[in-house]
Amino acid sequence: MDNSTPKSKFPSTGFIVLLLAIVVIAIFARFVKSGPTISVERRDQRVQVMERAQSAGGWDAIRRDCTSFAEQHTNGVYTSWHDTNGWPAAIVALSPIEIEYEPGYGCVSMRIFGQPRTGGHSEPYFGLEVDVSSNSVGYQHGTGYSNGGVVGNHHSVAEQVAKGIYEIY
Repeated sequence: MDNSTPKSKFPSTGFIVLLLAIVVIAIFARFVKSGPTISVERRDQRVQVMERAQSAGGWDAIRRDCTSFAEQHTNGVYTSWHDTNGWPAAIVALSPIEIEYEPGYGCVSMRIFGQPRTGGHSEPYFGLEVDVSSNSVGYQHGTGYSNGGVVGNHHSVAEQVAKGIYEIY
């Protein structure tokens, strides 16, 4: 005669709790890995650039220093944060990753945020374009320089934040 307890057709409570815990942890890990939404990142980037612009002396100081930068590089230039020698103070205060000046476009372009990452969350592009000559009259901001192409560098929107200064994202 068998006196053992009959086996249930349903999984034990411990197994269900363990399975539920694994699902919750997996969902939580997915959200943590993906980072904040682009709209949250964009808002934070905009706030940081505004704060940096104020610490640089405002938009007029940025426009003045970008014009000075363009006058120093009449044939155009591309430079990155690795080489900040000769950058005017207002540009340094913005902490750009790279700066590009192409005389034909008549504006200085700065990438301030936007880093692609392999296997992780890429930081979305955010930069500025500053008119420095009359060549910018026919120029459509956000289009003349590369639109980035890769994740973290792509941009397609240009919004004016001050006279002759545009946010590019």
